[in-house]
Amino acid sequence: MDVLAATSADVHAVLSQRASGPLSGRREQVARTLREFVDANEDARASPNLRDERRDELGGITSLLTDGDLPGDQDLALLALKTLKILSRKEDNRRRFGRELCRAVVRLALTHPRASHAITAEGANVVLNACYEKENVEYVLECGGVEPLVRRVADTGETLRCRSAAAGAVQSVCFQAAGRCRVRDCDGVAALVALMKELDRLSNVTDDERVMCRARVVGALHNVSADDDAIRLIRACDGVPHLVRLLSDDDDGVCGSAAGATQNVSRERASRALFRRGGAVHALTELLARGRDPATQARAAGALLNILGPDLDDGHDGASREKAPNEGDDRNEGDDRNEGDDRNDDRPGTGDAKENFETKTNAGSNEDARRALRGSRSSGSGRPPAEGSERRALGRLLSSAVALTAVWDGLFETQPTFDPKVSA
Repeated sequence: MDVLAATSADVHAVLSQRASGPLSGRREQVARTLREFVDANEDARASPNLRDERRDELGGITSLLTDGDLPGDQDLALLALKTLKILSRKEDNRRRFGRELCRAVVRLALTHPRASHAITAEGANVVLNACYEKENVEYVLECGGVEPLVRRVADTGETLRCRSAAAGAVQSVCFQAAGRCRVRDCDGVAALVALMKELDRLSNVTDDERVMCRARVVGALHNVSADDDAIRLIRACDGVPHLVRLLSDDDDGVCGSAAGATQNVSRERASRALFRRGGAVHALTELLARGRDPATQARAAGALLNILGPDLDDGHDGASREKAPNEGDDRNEGDDRNEGDDRNDDRPGTGDAKENFETKTNAGSNEDARRALRGSRSSGSGRPPAEGSERRALGRLLSSAVALTAVWDGLFETQPTFDPKVSA
């Protein structure tokens, strides 16, 4: 660590001198100070600013970002956004963003016609951080920031770094209900599913880039799937088979988000059929048994409750009773959903590091558990109930799932703290 590197106080001091003259006359001094601050703090794990508990002044950086001449200086604009990304790791700073600063970031990085790929990516990282606070989500929605983020996710001509950052910002926005609705209404679900599929085909990216982008995309699908209409869109875009495959991903964050999305999407009857046919029960059972992360286990347990619970009520495996794939329809899909779901479960980290905030898990429906364990009453279908040993085994599995999800619900009912180890 360079003890002589610029601090946030130094940044504010040099930016506050604007009253003494135009920015153009001090451009090199401003750029040098910002560069020193960014170089010293860009790695969140070694950032002295993140460890410094003193309040950062935001007036100077806000003044710079709202300067009408800044878009014409792309290098300085990039340094300004990197500086704000670093400052936005702190909760106190995020809470003090305000409408003006959110609007300035959206205008400079997401809607300005001269914004470079790098500036757009850094702006998306700032939005990702800022939208950890509900008020900032509202400001971003108000100034039209979601639509350009979704366009970046969908744009195959953008760099993967830019698309990944945009997906992370969408993931953060989708933590709030209003954000989920806006993302859904501007075709964000289709864009996310398309990028999830595309990642398997990309060959000119590193493994780390692929894993980071996949974690953000699946995390965004996890959050947006708390919305009922988004569930139907995920199914219609053929997202279910890809979620099943990602349940076995090597990255714990990816398979955890995939389990959460599976739990949410499997609230819909038509999607449950697809999950069963696609091998989700086996993949979820393996994930539950792996036991590396309680949050992932709770999501897997909740998904198993959703997929298996309703059909155990008939005393036999419901997979044999589902319509063929071309016979399904959307009628009365919502009538067979659980009341419980895994809402708002994935919070992204920020910026260039892997984005995977974890929050409370409202996993698995107790009603489904009760139905699963009530016994072997007939459904009137004329089919014999399952063998007793099979039924008891499933009952034990679901009982364990109920216990796990109940414990997790009791422990995690508040938003998580901002984890600097996965922040930008």
